[in-house]
Formats: sequence, C-alpha cells, structure tokens
Amino acid sequence: MSYNIYLQLQPETHHRFRELHSRLNAGDQISLAKPLGENLADMACEIIEQVFGQVARLSTSQDHESEKVIQQILDTIHKYMPWSVSFFANQRLLPLVNYLYDLTHENEGDYFIHYPVEPHLVTDLLSYAYDMKVGNQHAVSLALKAFIEVVDQGVTHLVRQPKSILKFNVVVDKTLNGVINLTTQLGYKRFDKLGSIYDVHTMSHYFEHFLAFLEDEVRVC
Repeated sequence: MSYNIYLQLQPETHHRFRELHSRLNAGDQISLAKPLGENLADMACEIIEQVFGQVARLSTSQDHESEKVIQQILDTIHKYMPWSVSFFANQRLLPLVNYLYDLTHENEGDYFIHYPVEPHLVTDLLSYAYDMKVGNQHAVSLALKAFIEVVDQGVTHLVRQPKSILKFNVVVDKTLNGVINLTTQLGYKRFDKLGSIYDVHTMSHYFEHFLAFLEDEVRVC
C-alpha cells in the first residue's frame, strides 16, 4: 500500500501555474522568473495555511505563539521564494516546473499537489490518532513526532528536491539551506510543544483535520 498527502490549491493559483508551465514548455522568450516565483510562493502559502492554519484556531487559549510562528513562516516564503527563482532564465526553470507539474492532480474540478509518504509513518500516525480519539493523552507526543516526520517528507518533495533541481551556486544554496532549516525547525519545535498546551481531545480534532489530506492508492485511483 502506498500513501500520498493531497493538498488543495486555489483554482486561480493552479490555473496560473498551468499557464506558466505551458509557456515555459513552449519556449516563451519573455522572462517568467518573476511571475513563477510569485506563483510558487502563493502555492506554498496556501498549503501551509490549510494544513497548519487551524493550529492557531484550535483553542480559545490566550497563547498566540503558534499563530505568530505560522505567520513568520509565510512571510519568509514570500520573501525568499521569488528571490530564489529570480536568478534563472526560462530554460533553467523548465525542469523545476515540470517536476512540480507531475505532482499536481485534478479531481472533479478541484486541484491538488501531492507528495508520497512512507507507509510505516502512516501506520504509526493512524494508530496514534485512534489512541487520541479514545482519550489516550500519552499518544499525543508520539503522534506529533510522527506528524513532524510526515511533514518533513513533504518539505523534501516540495522544497528540497525542487531546490536541488535548480542547482544554485554555493552561496545562494547555503543561504537557502539556512532559511529552510530555520523555518522548519521553528515550526517543528512549536508543533512538538502543542502536546503540553492542548488536551488530547483538542489534538485529536486537529489530527482528524490533517488526516483528511491523506489518500491511499486505492482511494485515489
């Protein structure tokens, strides 16, 4: 059994990406780096908001740190995504766009981008999600660790691999690696702390929200 996480894109965002994909593959001579960078930033922020935005709305608690962390990540994406893509001519951007295009999917008028997840992580996550649903507080920390691993696989497929395709020079590559490491660790540390902030029932509700993005190969076909 293989599993994928399917993340929805706004129709206008997806249509803009498909247009840029078509223009790049058609050999358009007008530089498309700027609109592509903005489009990729929009895609990334839509993904983060739909998956993690609910974290900030989990509870009526006065703790707003999660919301601040998410906003910091969104601001970083809007700053560095267009900047990183701006270095390249259309021909150099083509492999990146084709790679991401292969990860997009349309289903009954809705648009998604997906990435694969190792089956053993899904098995663990589903098991911990069930334990939380029946009130096992101990399962929260285990579920969060599995969740972070699933998210990091998404970072690999949707950020690290695309970055490697572009083959940045040493200086820019080092800068981007630093940005990726800083933002992911910022998010992961915050998510790991959620178990000490929210009770098991609140966390169970969030995991039900996240697991709705999970599809197995049978359901997708």
